[in-house]
Amino acid sequence: MSHSPSEITDARPKPMPAVLSESLGADRGLICGFRLRPHAAPQEIPSEEIAPALVQVQAGSDAVVWLHFNLSDARARRWLLDATFLPESLRELWREHDGNRRVETVDDGLLLVVSDFSYDDASDPSEVAPLWCFASQHLLVTARLHPLRSADELRLQMRSHLTASSGIDLAAQLLDIRTSRVKRLANEMTDQLDNIEDRILAGNIEQQRELLGRNRRLCARLRREFAPERSDLNRFLHRPTDALAEADRETLQSSTDTLAFALEEVSELYERSKLLQEELASRLAEATGRNLYVLSIVTAVMLPMTLVTGIFGMNVGGLPGLHGDHAFWWVMLLILASGGVTLAAFFWRRLL
Repeated sequence: MSHSPSEITDARPKPMPAVLSESLGADRGLICGFRLRPHAAPQEIPSEEIAPALVQVQAGSDAVVWLHFNLSDARARRWLLDATFLPESLRELWREHDGNRRVETVDDGLLLVVSDFSYDDASDPSEVAPLWCFASQHLLVTARLHPLRSADELRLQMRSHLTASSGIDLAAQLLDIRTSRVKRLANEMTDQLDNIEDRILAGNIEQQRELLGRNRRLCARLRREFAPERSDLNRFLHRPTDALAEADRETLQSSTDTLAFALEEVSELYERSKLLQEELASRLAEATGRNLYVLSIVTAVMLPMTLVTGIFGMNVGGLPGLHGDHAFWWVMLLILASGGVTLAAFFWRRLL
């Protein structure tokens, strides 16, 4: 990226905003902060040590600092909007609450606005919310408005000696965690579709339509949320730029390819759900046809019997058998005979 002469000659660190209040804790303000050094376990950074850690990053420290913020906290949002070490374009997105998908390089770093899985997914496991990220060689800053799964899982993985060569590498690991959830959802849907397919082939088609519809909607939502993002990342990585180191480019490309494979599996599940829905509809139509066929035979057999009972039910003079002692039984025999003849005619036509 090109720089103005004043930016090149002025090598002083950018001013830091005021230190966050010490009262900010988990899920408020600064959600978490970590310092990752080579060959060492990640070290958590309390809120009062953010400014010194950022000064070390600008001074050329070999550590990678990750800061994760809750934008719904007013103090943290004001602190971030005043953070001149962050790109102005990122702070402008926060001012406007712009959660539209974005992949671009700014200030020798990578600006990402991606979708992450929300914790509010009781009714829809594909519920997502925006995650804002700025990744540079030694810094990763992420922020969200709603609790997100992938960012929280990355925070938990920090306790298991997670390592990262750069902030962009750490951002790629965050994307990999999100892709892992896509794969888990795909595996769950695969198991469900296997069970549904067995039930349909076994003739048990009750309540399968709703399950197939739910899986198909989930596949469609996953493709709609993540397929455009994968395309944007892929186009960005094939665009010539000097802002990314070759190692970071390869890491992001690997994450993009992993997401592409997961989305291909989701697409296959979508098509499989569609085929199973068609098979289910065919079997339902077949069952309905059989029921209608039986109903039509019963209706046809009952028609002459009903005609006989209707005739003898007329209360008019001269009705045969009105005063006969055995007329009722003769009428019953006539009714049964008419039904039998009609049924025999159906079977005879079927044999022909």
